[in-house]
Amino acid sequence: MKDIRRIFVRIIKIKYICKSKQLIMKYPIGMTLNRTWLAFANRKRCRHADAIHSLGFISWRMGRARFSIGDIVYLFMSDERCVRFKMVVTAENCKREDQAFWVETPPNDIPTYKLELLEEYEGTKLSEKELCMHGLKGCRSLEVPNCNNTELIGYIKSIF
Repeated sequence: MKDIRRIFVRIIKIKYICKSKQLIMKYPIGMTLNRTWLAFANRKRCRHADAIHSLGFISWRMGRARFSIGDIVYLFMSDERCVRFKMVVTAENCKREDQAFWVETPPNDIPTYKLELLEEYEGTKLSEKELCMHGLKGCRSLEVPNCNNTELIGYIKSIF
């Protein structure tokens, strides 16, 4: 019986993820934890919506974004001032494949994530005005993709 208990305890050991000495979350060791992000798609740089409709995916530069395969990324569209697309990260360290949709010269020398379309939203509940009532602090806060605004991301998930 003691051997079984020891094995069981090893299986359910809890791994803690800490930031600034505060417990953020706990989960069983070996379990992958996917995050949900909000990112800003700048129409002045790239026609993201056209690329998504044509290719079914976009290439997103690696760097300040710390996506993992399986993460969900909601795209806030700069021209429409709303969240419109729900994407999933399916690959990393890829070559850019959406060059034809760039307004400016695409950064082809930087590795990218591949974000594939899961769903498109066409209603009005994800407008900038609505998002501000649920924690969006202006679009300058979206310059770097964000996964920490749990109130805002929770609201977006409830609409999609």
